[in-house]
Amino acid sequence: MMRYVFSFFLRIVPSRRWPLFSTLPVLSLFLLALVAMPPLAVSQTASYTVSPTVSQTVRPVDAGAEALANAVALPDLRQLPAGPQRKDAFLEVLVPIVEVENSRLAARGEWLRALAKRDTPWTIVERERVAALCEDYALECVPGEISELLLKRVAPVPLEMVAVQAVEESGWGTSRLARQNNNLFGMRASSGRYQSFDSVQDAVRAYLKNLNTHGAYAELRARRAQLAAQGDVPPEALIATLNDYATRADYQDVLLSLLRTNAERIRRHVGEAPA
Repeated sequence: MMRYVFSFFLRIVPSRRWPLFSTLPVLSLFLLALVAMPPLAVSQTASYTVSPTVSQTVRPVDAGAEALANAVALPDLRQLPAGPQRKDAFLEVLVPIVEVENSRLAARGEWLRALAKRDTPWTIVERERVAALCEDYALECVPGEISELLLKRVAPVPLEMVAVQAVEESGWGTSRLARQNNNLFGMRASSGRYQSFDSVQDAVRAYLKNLNTHGAYAELRARRAQLAAQGDVPPEALIATLNDYATRADYQDVLLSLLRTNAERIRRHVGEAPA
């Protein structure tokens, strides 16, 4: 059975509420055993070390897992005391969704790389799919070609980095933006207003798209591609590129501190299934 049983409810569909202790194992069974994320390494900007994380192998996500991820809602975590219970409750919601979205990105990237290496002509469907990805990732692509810029954009982000940014921006899921707008990452629209999302999954997807397309994160994408070619994308290295994510001068130091103290807890929720 799950490690914690809470007195509040997790909303699965708008018309019905099920107790968290009865729904979370089912969600975990489908979502948490599906994918794994890149390993951690020692940061160039930090003096501490973080033990190796899970494998870079990413397994595909089926339609059932996708539907379940989209159905997960954030419970009112203010009802839990600050500390391990609140942290684990937040990560039990967040980590499976990040894994689903990262798996989607990894699968797209693998498909593009395989297509780029192939000698035979592309089919019409393949050409249309590449063109759609170019548009989706805000690039003007030469027809029939897969650019390095596209490959740099269609890639996952280390789970631990996603998690600590969500922690910092949402206060472990307790902020008003998180509770009312599913905005876990403090994201703003072009108008300057904070964005609102229909689900936590929509928020995670928008955050990943922002990092993968916005000009402010070109350095992050270049560094990720360089490290991926070497076989390891440590979250510390990408956190070091987030100069423009927040106005706080110590923002990156705060994220590195959260990573140092919570990396193991985050990884415990990867692939976790109920006993």
